[in-house]
Order: sequence, then structure tokens, then C-alpha cells
Amino acid sequence: MAVILLRSILGWTSAALLNIIAMFMTIFVGFSNMVAAQITFGIFGLSGGLSHALLIKSAGAKLSWKHGFLFSIIWALSCIGGVTPLFFVMGTGLKMGMLTFYSFAFSGALGGLATVFVMRSLFSDAHSHKVIPCAVIWSFSLGLGAVVSDSLGEGLKTTLPWMMVWPVSALVMALSVGCGGGLSTVRFLSTKGQRAGEISTKFGTERHQFHSKSGNASCALTTILLCVPFYLNDFSNIYVTDWRLWVFIDYTSVKLLPFVVVTWLIITRRMSLSDFGLTKQPAIIFIAVFLIGTLSVIFIMQNGCLILQWLPGSPLLGKIPEIESPLWRWIDLTIGLLMVGVFEELVFRGYLYTFISRYTWRPSIIIAVSAIAFGLIHWSDGLHIVVLTALAGAVFMLLYLQTLSLPAIMAAHFMVDFIAYAGIIPKSIFSLF
Repeated sequence: MAVILLRSILGWTSAALLNIIAMFMTIFVGFSNMVAAQITFGIFGLSGGLSHALLIKSAGAKLSWKHGFLFSIIWALSCIGGVTPLFFVMGTGLKMGMLTFYSFAFSGALGGLATVFVMRSLFSDAHSHKVIPCAVIWSFSLGLGAVVSDSLGEGLKTTLPWMMVWPVSALVMALSVGCGGGLSTVRFLSTKGQRAGEISTKFGTERHQFHSKSGNASCALTTILLCVPFYLNDFSNIYVTDWRLWVFIDYTSVKLLPFVVVTWLIITRRMSLSDFGLTKQPAIIFIAVFLIGTLSVIFIMQNGCLILQWLPGSPLLGKIPEIESPLWRWIDLTIGLLMVGVFEELVFRGYLYTFISRYTWRPSIIIAVSAIAFGLIHWSDGLHIVVLTALAGAVFMLLYLQTLSLPAIMAAHFMVDFIAYAGIIPKSIFSLF
């Protein structure tokens, strides 16, 4: 792993050096800012893609010059695709930072997908389940590298000559992309048997116990007790106008009741902590899942509303009453939203994963069923919100399938809701429009 990571970093660092040379050449020729950025980032991607081809060749890939050329084109287009949209938007420094991340992350995801699919043709023991996590690593590393290097460059402008700022920024981005490329390659090359063994060892026993101790009638009752209150709770948004009564109903039906049911299932050993996704994970994985979940879902919610407003949909049926007490308002925005993140994830990711896996292990079915179930608990907010929350649920379930651990996803869920309702962080910085 260390050798692959080091070679990847060195390869992308070499690409950054060519990027720096290209930057000075574009200044000498006098290209416009957009064309200069496209040329320099294109050369960065072109040489970085070639270095990645050499990396996987050293790892045993059956590589030809055509594959090396293909990797170069993939990453040249990805880097150009990341920088070009930024010349057509305007905003504050914070908003431009977020847009930089999203633009490069999206291009990185496409480049990562293309890279992994090409790599699958070069290794006889490659498996399709590696595609998404590898693409996510590429996406996050390219987006993070772009925004960090840009922010660092803006900060260094006050202390360093401009001719030194760009090289430093380029090397920082190379470090991020090099780490991402190396980690993605390591992830890709890890054997399927090890991953399957880990999951089987960790969760096979608990799943067997859940099957043996819980018959169909018991599972149906558990599902009703955990899920139905979330669907019924929306009636309070329609018919309840007094905020005190609404708080009582909300905290009783979708916070206290799930807590009691989950606690009872665990204490009586009908289900285990791992059945609900309550497992440990390394700190670096926790941070990565939290950031990916938060930024992805916020992007979907903030931009999806603007896109779907042009499409037909059901009207808003009700809304949450305004909480007049400042104390209770902040309790609801902090402790209340944290409880929302915890219990909705326990039920619609942790429990539903365990329940659906009684009948199928197909990820597409697990994601689709859980996403639809999650979206429909927001039925009083209208069809558009149901669609968007279903997409958010799909993202969270996809992350859960990769980690089988919920704490980071719970934290991401809370952060998404806090940004949406608290009004402390401006939601406009996550919007493309």
C-alpha cells in the first residue's frame, strides 16, 4: 500500500511540475484566463493520467500504449471539466469555494468511474463492487485538492510573490489527487475474498440470529412499530397549529417510540447493535463518510428544489408550526435535529438493511426500497421533497452499504438538517444557481 501511494503522489507531483511550466507559457503567450486554466489543468490531467497508467502497470496490469493514452485523455477531460464551469458563475469567496469543490468532485467522479471501468478490463480478478468506492475516492480527492489549493493560493497572495503562489497551490493539489489515486488503486486491488470474509464474519452471525429469533409475524410487527409512526407523524404538520402540541407529538411518536422499540429489541437480544449499524469505524473513515454524506445530500437538496420547481408535483400539504419560545427553538434545532438524524438512520438505514437482507442481498433493491420508504415519510411536504429526500436516502444507504456503520451517517444527517433549518450557515453557498 505504501509503495503504491508513494508512486501515485510522485506521479501526480510530476504532473504538477508540467502544469507549472504550462502556466508560465500561457502567461507569456497571453491567453485569456479561461483558456489558460483549461490548458494548464488539461496538461495536469494528461500527465497525471499517464502516471496512473504507469502505476497500475507496475501493479501487474496488462497495459498497452492505448490504455495509457486513454487514461491521459480521461483525466485531461476531467480536469478541464472541473475548472471550466467556474468561469461562468459568480459569488462570495465561500460560495466559490463550495462551487469549486462540487465542480471538481463531479468531474473527478466521472473520471474515477471511467478509470475503474478501464482498470477492470486490465485485471482478471477485478470485481464490479469496487467501482463506486473507488470513484468516490477519486471524486473527493480531486474536489478537496481543488478547493484547498485555491484557498491556500488566495491566502498566500498577501505574503508571497504571485510567481510562487501558483506552484505551491499546484503541488498541494497534486498531493491530494496523488493520495486519492493511490488509495483508490489500493482499494481496487484489494481482493474480493477479504472484503466478503470481513462482512461475513462480522455480520453473518447477527443476521442468522435475527432470522432464527424473529419470525415473519414478529418482523412485521417490528417494522410497523418502527416505520409507521414516521408516516403518521406528518398529519401533525397538517392539522396541528399549536407548537407545544406539535413538539409533544413529534418527540413522542418519532423519537421516544423508536428509542423504546430499538432498546427493547437490543436488551431482549432479538437484534444486536450491529443489526442497527451501531458499530465502530476508524476516525479517518468516519470523517470521510461524514463529509461525503453531508456535501452530497446538501447539494441534492439545495439544487434539486430549483430544478424540480419547473416540473409538476403535489402541493405542500402542511408545515411545522413556528416554535415561539427561543429556548425550545434552539433545543429543537440542536438536540431535536440530532435525534432526528439518529432515529431516522436507525430505522431507515440500519433496521431496513437488516430487514430487507432477509429476502435479498442485491444492493440495488436494498437502496431502492429503503430510499422510497424514507422519501415517503416526508409526504406532507409535497412530491418534490419526497423525490429529493428519497435521493438523499439513497446516498446514505449507499454509504452504509460500503461501511456497515451508521454514526458518521447520523452526524451527516444532522448537519444537513441543521444547515437547512438553523439559518446559521447560508444555504445559498451550496447552490449552483
